[in-house]
Amino acid sequence: MNAELINMRTIILFVVFLHLTGCTSLLFQPVKKHADLPEQVLNNVEDFTFKSIDGTNLHGWYLPSRSNPNKPKHTVLYLHGNAINISSHLGGVYWLPEHDVEAYIFDYRGYGKSEGIAFLQGVLADIDAALTFVAERTPAERKVWVIGHSVGASMGIYSLSQFKAKERLSGFISVSAFSDYHEITQEFLSRNWLTWSFQWPLSYTINNEFSPKEYINEIKPLPIYFIHGNQDNIISARHSKVLYEKASKPKSLHLVDAKHNDIFVHSNVKNYVLNILNGNNAALPD
Repeated sequence: MNAELINMRTIILFVVFLHLTGCTSLLFQPVKKHADLPEQVLNNVEDFTFKSIDGTNLHGWYLPSRSNPNKPKHTVLYLHGNAINISSHLGGVYWLPEHDVEAYIFDYRGYGKSEGIAFLQGVLADIDAALTFVAERTPAERKVWVIGHSVGASMGIYSLSQFKAKERLSGFISVSAFSDYHEITQEFLSRNWLTWSFQWPLSYTINNEFSPKEYINEIKPLPIYFIHGNQDNIISARHSKVLYEKASKPKSLHLVDAKHNDIFVHSNVKNYVLNILNGNNAALPD
């Protein structure tokens, strides 16, 4: 069998795979096994479980405030990105408990110790259940901040727009979000010669009913803080600019010299987030 025929069969099989999965593998890349973490890290997290709207059992980690464990100043729910599980995304929140913050991070269905199989509508239901779970566990005098990264931020936009108890939330910090499922799928597929020709038809196999740019305006009256890396080669900062333009006030856009996966490594990003939580950035540009 010649190489040309093998390559053609490979392309056909790959395209059929993407069509059958609705390009879900671009959105969700779950891993069940947790990464090995230092014992010191594991000693500072507590397991919790809750049920999604359809009864799927979900697992997460609670990080109590280390500076004020009995009465933290802030509560944060973190929505992680598309790959692996919470063990690889802990860096997005692990630093917060040193600053009078308690944090919750959980795995969507199919990830880590959470049951089920990841698909868009199911994961959106998981986020809605997590919002309710954390809001109910948080004392009435303290509201919940939501931080989302990458696909977690994009899915969080729809979930927050539909959440019935917005009065229990302080605001949303969107980090490296994309603005539209069709557009981001096309961008991913266009980067490889194998899938370049199929970027338009295959992108329409993914459900765009929950497009972030169509729902960002409905998060109001919550304030929205967009953060994006100028060097992001996975999700262009253009997406956050689109979302910012479509969002209602109050809103803010903060572009930083960072890539996609290292954005929380930068001290200026951490300081910006802490300033938001502590109200030091309350005067938004517009």
